[in-house]
Amino acid sequence: MERLQSIPKAWIYLILVIVLAGPLLKPIGIPIQISDGVRNVFDAIDSLTPGSIVVFGFDYSPGNAAEMEPQALAILEHLADKQVEVVGISFQAQGPQMAEKAFANTAWSEKEYGVDYINLGYRAGGQAAVAAFANDIPGTFSTDYSGKPSSSFPIMQGIKTAADVDMIITIAPGQPGPEDYVRQVYGTYKTRIIAGVPAVAITQAAPYVQARQIEGILGGLPGAAEYELLVEKPGMAVAAMDAQSLAHLLIIILIVLRNIPNFFGAKEARAQSISNSTPNGRGGRS
Repeated sequence: MERLQSIPKAWIYLILVIVLAGPLLKPIGIPIQISDGVRNVFDAIDSLTPGSIVVFGFDYSPGNAAEMEPQALAILEHLADKQVEVVGISFQAQGPQMAEKAFANTAWSEKEYGVDYINLGYRAGGQAAVAAFANDIPGTFSTDYSGKPSSSFPIMQGIKTAADVDMIITIAPGQPGPEDYVRQVYGTYKTRIIAGVPAVAITQAAPYVQARQIEGILGGLPGAAEYELLVEKPGMAVAAMDAQSLAHLLIIILIVLRNIPNFFGAKEARAQSISNSTPNGRGGRS
């Protein structure tokens, strides 16, 4: 009992590090239930035919990449399997860097830049920039991320407005976000929209999903993990969810162990109290 009461904190931290590191190095694959929103995203992207044009909004930054990047990577892997063409854009200043990293760490690294995919970089202006993009894509993004004229790349031939693309996917933790694409793109062009948002923003985007203005939505790291399982390519999201689940289990076990001495101590105290109150020389009257 005394040992349970005095487990060194260093041991607890060491055990926690081991529990977290194990699944991150080698995912266990703890069962995860697939939500309807994630299933809708998968079905929508799976309906694309080879050669379809998809605009991918990398609207996140390194500060929120831990939650948003796994969504982008999982979706990009699916898009690569579907053999579609991807036009990367961003309305966040650091988004183009996120796009470069995402393309380099997925199957797109083996595809031809400018033909199969392109990174058009960043444009300032928030919702106004989204509206400008919808009305004139080559005018809003006149060059790619490296500064070359966007019109010089084969992938951009024939793309003028949002009506010329088959789907828009935005991974956005803030503004501009999915609602801005709905207002500026879907309202006029009825272009299909898929969104990835932080877990705390799911309820904010839910009305657009219910109205079918957004076909599907990924929410936070759990959504990314579910999608990795659907595309049968478990990655960092599945590993992180495994680590998180095991960490929660460890905390529960430690709480139980820490309270076992209290439980038995209280039980002994009650027994002693009853004994002292019993007559015939055990605390009562003789």
